[in-house]
Amino acid sequence: MTAWDDVPDNTPVLVGAGQVVEREATGDAPMTLAAEAARRALAHAGGNGLAGAIDTISVTRLFADSMGIKPCPFGRSDNPPMSVARAIGAAPAHSIYGQVGGNEPQSRLIEFARDIARGERSVVLLAGAEAIRNQRDAERGGRTLDWTETFDSTEFPLEDRGWGEMFVTMQEVSNGLLAPMSYYALIDQAQAFARGRSSAQQRVAMAQLLSSLSAAAAANPHAQFPQVLSADEIVDAPALNHLYSRRMVAQDGVNQGAALLLCSVGAARQLGIPAPHWVFLHGMAEGVDYTLTERDEPARSLMAERVLDHAFALADKTIADISLIDIYSCFPCAVSTTAQYLGLPLDGSRPLTLTGGLPYFGGPGNNYSMHSLAEAVARLRGAPEACALVTSVGGILSKHAAGIYSRQPSVVDWGEADTRLGRDALPARPVVAAPVAGSIVSYVVNYRGGEPVQAVVLAETTGGGRFVANSAEPGLVAAMSRQVQAGQPIRVVAADKGALHFSLA
Repeated sequence: MTAWDDVPDNTPVLVGAGQVVEREATGDAPMTLAAEAARRALAHAGGNGLAGAIDTISVTRLFADSMGIKPCPFGRSDNPPMSVARAIGAAPAHSIYGQVGGNEPQSRLIEFARDIARGERSVVLLAGAEAIRNQRDAERGGRTLDWTETFDSTEFPLEDRGWGEMFVTMQEVSNGLLAPMSYYALIDQAQAFARGRSSAQQRVAMAQLLSSLSAAAAANPHAQFPQVLSADEIVDAPALNHLYSRRMVAQDGVNQGAALLLCSVGAARQLGIPAPHWVFLHGMAEGVDYTLTERDEPARSLMAERVLDHAFALADKTIADISLIDIYSCFPCAVSTTAQYLGLPLDGSRPLTLTGGLPYFGGPGNNYSMHSLAEAVARLRGAPEACALVTSVGGILSKHAAGIYSRQPSVVDWGEADTRLGRDALPARPVVAAPVAGSIVSYVVNYRGGEPVQAVVLAETTGGGRFVANSAEPGLVAAMSRQVQAGQPIRVVAADKGALHFSLA
């Protein structure tokens, strides 16, 4: 008798993982790639009759259907889960289209594991993909693609969960924080202030960290950009703002898909999926932080730390028990905040990614974490004693999910486990609507066409309230491009449409 014989039938297990990448442009739609990844996940699981046993298909929301993103000009499926189902011969009772956020794949895994433990689902396929490289290549070449698929909504109902909650303030948006890159630069600059680094020193530190990720991508057969980059090459790439170069940020021009098969142990037994293929969920948690302006310490996310602590507590493990790690890596601070909290080195001496990270493996929209999880499942298949940690992030270090996985059976009752954390216990700063003065907590100089055009500050009043303001005055922008000190006093005046303009005091 093995340990697997005693595992209860309602225990959720990951049994298959699949990934696909097209490095050259084709005409394939994103759901074509998602379906191929799903086929590979089913084949990886083994067993018999798996497609017919799927009762739920959940597809990660496409970038083209996410807030602030231009719709795809070549059409889309009006029921992405059913597009995958039709391609693989499945007939799910439930079709789910997720929300916006890089946390989504792991957050849905947490949700469906609970449902399986409660007997509400049995076999769940999670899938997602992006074909942004194909779209852009066709647009540049003047070619027309037809990615339209339609389904009868009465016969094939879709649970479309929409965009989800907002994770920014209107004051932030009104003052030039329009792209995630600007927000994350504020976090990285706050880290530079906390460590006493100049902007130039921070760029070098970020590049050294990211170079080790590129080496992992170069060895990954599913990477979109398999190339080892030195720290100098990363720093010297074209500048996107005062901190980031083009090689420091997530790259969304990819053709990538990934899928996972999650089921109950009872279903795995009935379908003949070999027990050595089962990967158990040992620790899982998720939570949503305050907006960046409201966070007590903008250089970190206290919610991310709570999520990690809770996942480790459920698993009854520490970081010393983890041999496989993938830390979400959309921007440098996403890696460094988590690694430093866990006591992990940033010099590349211990791998912090299983894929190679979003700047080098590829950033397939909201679906990157599906690739992280697929890598973890595939690698655990050959390492029966190993444990894997996967972290995922949505928004501006806003939405967090973490999971710990192993082939060893878990004793956690996922039907009862408390995995969702609230933020009420976290400290928060009030947002000041009409400040007249303050001091700089962090800043970013936004570029256009390779040139600095606008400075945006996250600032604090003497009373501890927070606000965001901006300036496009050339002399001030130039000065801030060179160097700014933490705590620099500023004056503020109100402008049109909710904007606040600042000057150095």
